[in-house]
Amino acid sequence: MVERATGKKRLQIQMDSNLVNEVGQIFDELGLSPTTAVTMFYKRVAAEGGLPFDARLSRHEKASLSLANAVKLLPVQEVKTVDEYNKWVEDDD
Repeated sequence: MVERATGKKRLQIQMDSNLVNEVGQIFDELGLSPTTAVTMFYKRVAAEGGLPFDARLSRHEKASLSLANAVKLLPVQEVKTVDEYNKWVEDDD
């Protein structure tokens, strides 16, 4: 954060561009600028003494994470033909 002579600080963050675009559309519909939205968030954190929402994974996010972790454990096998696929499926190793 860079402090300015006006008593304000500049925040500079990097975020996924798809997320920024998606949220930007929502802010536009609500008539909010990103600066106003972040200021609102900071004010709620200060007022509540913590995050103004539960910082937990949703059921869908937990299931996706579990699936991604399970897939990492699967052996990688390049299969080019139906015969190669059938042999790979039938192989007990």
